Amino acid sequence: MECIEFYKTPEGDVMYKHAGDPVKELVQQDRDMISALIDLVRTRYPKAFKGLSELYTVSEPNRFLFEFKIVSRFIRCNVGEYDSMHMDIDADGFFHFEEVGCPLRGECRYEGVICKPKLETKLTSREEEILGYIARGLQSQEIADELCISPLTVNRHRENIKAKLNARSIAQLVSWYYEHVKKD
Repeated sequence: MECIEFYKTPEGDVMYKHAGDPVKELVQQDRDMISALIDLVRTRYPKAFKGLSELYTVSEPNRFLFEFKIVSRFIRCNVGEYDSMHMDIDADGFFHFEEVGCPLRGECRYEGVICKPKLETKLTSREEEILGYIARGLQSQEIADELCISPLTVNRHRENIKAKLNARSIAQLVSWYYEHVKKD
């Protein structure tokens, strides 16, 4: 997930555009996009995910609708203006939230939870484990073989680690690991 601009229409529809591609409306059938975004929200903004899950609990039996509603609301509450100069998800996969006009500002019980959510910065034990392998210089396939998971899962963990630590390079990850995890 990189180089994506989102905006909402006056009717409340969510539109998105990958750099260099035409604008598309986010619809329930956009499973790849929705799955990737739901994973980002769940892992990077767990309090927002929990709030959105509570909000749309009635839709939960229909997983595709449930996930679509969560992603759509998260986007509408955090990135709503079209701005071709600053992508909402940048080249490194980091979100850049915008001040979104909301008629419930100051009254919504989800303010600061769903809108303007706090990034989860604590690494999970699995993320720390993978970071250790990265620090030892292993590549995605080698880590995947070691842990019996797919290289795509390793890459997803690496991108989440980078986001949580606000790191843009592997060198920054390795440095953080030796400063905070392995201090010998």
